[in-house]
Amino acid sequence: MNQQFRMVKQMIDMQRASSDGMINSMIMMWDQTGSFLEGAAWLPEEGRKALKQWIDMNKKACENLKNAIDSGYSSMEGFCGATAQKEERHAA
Repeated sequence: MNQQFRMVKQMIDMQRASSDGMINSMIMMWDQTGSFLEGAAWLPEEGRKALKQWIDMNKKACENLKNAIDSGYSSMEGFCGATAQKEERHAA
């Protein structure tokens, strides 16, 4: 693999790690929000149920976003790998 594709792979890896960290932080925030609201005696049971559903929906949305981003990065890595192989064949 030539130098250009190595640099692109490093950039993709860095961006993937950054987006993973961001999404994992959001999921952790929703987990902590749910834990906080479970112990909220001041909140009526109906309100707790509604907020739990809202939190679960947001966590699910974060997980779906993570899956979509991972799929996109995998496709990009596959494209870069295939292009690098073509370049190597043409250079030989």
